[in-house]
Amino acid sequence: MSPIMRKGLDVVIAIALTAAAAFIIVVSNSLLVGRATSWQGFNIWYAFILRPDILGTMILTALVTVAYFFWMQGRHRG
Repeated sequence: MSPIMRKGLDVVIAIALTAAAAFIIVVSNSLLVGRATSWQGFNIWYAFILRPDILGTMILTALVTVAYFFWMQGRHRG
């Protein structure tokens, strides 16, 4: 696998982990409130994740983080 593909995979994994963390927070919050079920929590999370500003923030954060680590690895080699 080429280094660029590996970094792209790192970005996708970071986005998935962020979405999973948001899922756990939103669903557990909906269960703790007591008026909602886990299915309603899933619907709330799904609507939240599909917002363009949330998606953009997750993608931009993952891209910047992976680019920073890629840059730092290049600096420490030489």
